[in-house]
Amino acid sequence: MRIPFLERLRTLKVDRDNPWHMGIIGVAIGALVMGLILYVIFGQRERQMYADTRLSTVDIADQLLKKNMSEDALAIYREVLKKVSAKGEPELYGHVKNNEGVCYYTLALVEDKEANLTRAISAFKEALTIRTEEEYPFGLATTQNNLGTSYWKLSEVKDRQENLIRAIAAYEEALKRRTLEADPLDYAATQDSLGTAYADLSAIRDTEANLIKAVNAYEEAQLVYTAEKYPVGYATTQDHLGTAYTALAEVRAKEANLVKAIAAYENALRVYTPEQYPIDYEITQDHLGMAYSALAEIKDKEANLAKAVSACNKALRVYTQEQYPAGYAATQNNLGNAFRGLSKVKDKEDNLLRSVRAYEEALKIRTRDRYPVDYAATQNNLGTAYWGLAEIGDREENLDRAIAAYEQALRIRTMEQYPMDYAATQNNLGAAYWTLAEVRDKAKNAARSIAAYERALRVYTLDGYPVDYAMIQNNLGAAYWTLAEVRDKAKHLARAIAAYDEALRVYTQERHPEDYAMIQNNLGAAYRSLATVMDKKENLAKAINAYEKALKIYTAAQYPLYHKRVTANLELTRQQMRR
Repeated sequence: MRIPFLERLRTLKVDRDNPWHMGIIGVAIGALVMGLILYVIFGQRERQMYADTRLSTVDIADQLLKKNMSEDALAIYREVLKKVSAKGEPELYGHVKNNEGVCYYTLALVEDKEANLTRAISAFKEALTIRTEEEYPFGLATTQNNLGTSYWKLSEVKDRQENLIRAIAAYEEALKRRTLEADPLDYAATQDSLGTAYADLSAIRDTEANLIKAVNAYEEAQLVYTAEKYPVGYATTQDHLGTAYTALAEVRAKEANLVKAIAAYENALRVYTPEQYPIDYEITQDHLGMAYSALAEIKDKEANLAKAVSACNKALRVYTQEQYPAGYAATQNNLGNAFRGLSKVKDKEDNLLRSVRAYEEALKIRTRDRYPVDYAATQNNLGTAYWGLAEIGDREENLDRAIAAYEQALRIRTMEQYPMDYAATQNNLGAAYWTLAEVRDKAKNAARSIAAYERALRVYTLDGYPVDYAMIQNNLGAAYWTLAEVRDKAKHLARAIAAYDEALRVYTQERHPEDYAMIQNNLGAAYRSLATVMDKKENLAKAINAYEKALKIYTAAQYPLYHKRVTANLELTRQQMRR
């Protein structure tokens, strides 16, 4: 089951030109135009602020932009562009077009995101017709950086892969001029942004290669952003680095990369204190908790899960439901994951109940209408917690709750919009129905289990996701075997055997020895059961062959318990052959 990771809110830098690099526009735009603009746009309350008419109109717009008064600045830039041409005053024209783009980018953060980002990109591209390598190399770097950030932001709403590739290209163009030696601070800012674009692209394609590029970019930024000189930049990039290492741990060197991720998050927390930077502190603590949860899967399970719980609880001291509802809900979800993991090593019922409470707390904020994707993720996790509780007590009731939670998740996780999440939850739903079949309505619930697994296989194909395909085929085999216990025994056992054979196309002795042995044992049991209704000798011979293959992996030295069980099944099957 895949547990969603909280996305880090990344702030990428958009550069405004230094307004004092520009000359005075002169009398051409004039006091009359300026007075009219001041009167119409700013009204009486703004007149005193700009009483000194010696400032040029563009200087005023630049100062407004610095104060985040983007709409007012944009109105002035538009008026200026009516009177300034690229041919007549190229330097001024490039400056105004760049800052016009910054205005549109800023507006996109609050309204009409796609439309304003498209306008920003258009303005930056127009500025780049003036800001060439030969004429204005430093202005070129600024505008390329801004263009990259606009494409990165646009990737959140349309053409994700294409816009991320464009963002990366723009950042790399900026870095041809923004060198470590000549322009260290801007170099670091662009490297950090480049790392974020590569990290986002890694979720779409070439995961490992793009994550390595992200790590390299963040490490370049760290050459400038030291804890002593630039603590906030240092902490921000360390958090980004931790996120990249956490993602990289999913594809290679899991333990080593998680250890690096934890170290990076702890470095960030040297700066992000709850008193000075409460939100950043919470986000990083949350990330730290998730990294410890992941590390617990491979070593020191109890100790690392305890650290994960501690990190989440520290985050919740800052993230209150009233002040930061979305962050509060995300941390409650992650806390639930940590308690659920901890339930596998100690105090199973208590920790699963804590997990359920945390998920239910998250769902107070993560409603279907407001946060549909997060709602589905938490419902999926809640279902799994109830499934775990069903192993302890109130089996039927807890399985009904698990199924209800999975079905809620599937209202959002559709095949069309979220195919991978859809398949994962369908697998969970199939497992819950299969378990419920042992409690009531065996035929009906086994059939529902089979239907859920088959829906999962629409996504988990042999070519696209071979390991997941094999896992579902094994589960499907178990469901058919359960159905065979109540009707059409020969037919459904044959289907179970076919599913196990499909799983063995992936679970080979060489590549997946433990899974291979498990399936061979299941196959042996299915053939042995089939022998009771048809072709006794033939099917018993196939059962013996399967058990013997399982024992090639399940040796007495390495797997004493499994070796003993399979050996006993093999001996019983041989006895049946002799009768």
